[in-house]
Amino acid sequence: MSKASEQPDFLRLIFSDLLGFTRSIEVGYDRLDEIVEHGLVIDGSSVPGYATVNESDVLLLPSRATPLSQPWDPSAAFLICRIHEVSGEPHPRDPRNILRRIVSRAEEKGLKLMVGSELEFFIVARRTDDTIVALDDGGYFSSQPQDVGLDFRRDIVRTLRNLGIATTSHHHEVAKGQQEIGLQYTDAATAADNIMLSRIIISEIAYRRGMIATFMPKPFANQNGSGMHLHQSLWGIDSSRNLFATTGDSSISQLAMTYIAGLLEHATTLSAILAPTVNSYKRLVPGFEAPTRVAWGYRNRSTMIRIPHFNGSKKAARIELRCPDASSSPHLVIGSILAAGLDGVERRIEPPTPTDKNLYESGVTLRSLPGSLESALESLEASTLMRKVLGDSVVDSLVTLRRREWKEYVESTRDPGVSEITEWEIDQYLHVN
Repeated sequence: MSKASEQPDFLRLIFSDLLGFTRSIEVGYDRLDEIVEHGLVIDGSSVPGYATVNESDVLLLPSRATPLSQPWDPSAAFLICRIHEVSGEPHPRDPRNILRRIVSRAEEKGLKLMVGSELEFFIVARRTDDTIVALDDGGYFSSQPQDVGLDFRRDIVRTLRNLGIATTSHHHEVAKGQQEIGLQYTDAATAADNIMLSRIIISEIAYRRGMIATFMPKPFANQNGSGMHLHQSLWGIDSSRNLFATTGDSSISQLAMTYIAGLLEHATTLSAILAPTVNSYKRLVPGFEAPTRVAWGYRNRSTMIRIPHFNGSKKAARIELRCPDASSSPHLVIGSILAAGLDGVERRIEPPTPTDKNLYESGVTLRSLPGSLESALESLEASTLMRKVLGDSVVDSLVTLRRREWKEYVESTRDPGVSEITEWEIDQYLHVN
């Protein structure tokens, strides 16, 4: 884009709010130097969690100086931005700033979190009566013609590759219309940015194809919901050694055990961040391949944390957290789980015995994940750890904003325990990204 004739018309500044919604504002591309040097002051009072109407200004500062072209829309190039106070100080409720602060804590201990993700989503159409319908009848690993999304996913993967985002695989998931794209593991901050960008790309390319790609966790009551499984490992600060690996074949290290213990101890507290919407808790129910119990196990997909088989590869030793979904803020999610895992490491907590039982069918008594957003918010509000690592203002803002959401849902449905997917949920969450 060095030649004027190759420059796009617009510069798109991308950021996210405290709830994880991706926001953007565009200026003329000819303002690039000005934006890089000084940033852009915007009204933050209408962006959840950032400012009040009487102190509304916040500052967008690009994280890099060189824009990235949009392969799906060459008329604009984009820069990912952080939110700062107008004084220049990092805004305490910007998810990217929060993650960066927690990552720095880990680095002080010589630890680096690496994260890979599985993004699940549906491709759907909305009917004239406002109900939605899946765009194919495929199932797990379906091929064409049942897999209508194959060419679409290939477009996504090519676009991600052009932006330097590596993928692992893509395929049709279990439910009708359900897709999955795996993102290669990378450092925590980059992984969160990659998830945010991937949601934008998937949503906007789908829109250009005349369909809807939705990250709504549970759009159909009688089918599996969509998760965002996060594969995690702690490495040395120089990235030369995976500290979750041992000399054994498919076992994990004592460090990994204490990290798991931290995640399990804080599971109910984390829920309001990992599964942040009313609709999230209609996914986390028995019988639809989503975890409901606070447990871990080797190769056990009914547990909250699974240790995948990695055939003795030290590079591949990892844990998989299965309760998050992609309606969440990837930066807050990764920051929060890193903080919980580090708490386990620092306190040397021992995890409970791993389970090999099918927890959807077993009579084993185990602690359950919260059954509703209301219950999850109560745990978050009372959490000493989350208040310490995120800050009181972040926790209080999250609880206030999501409780407002819960109240609207209850007033709309008059039955907060209904298992069906309501019109309110479709209106609220269909286009979350």
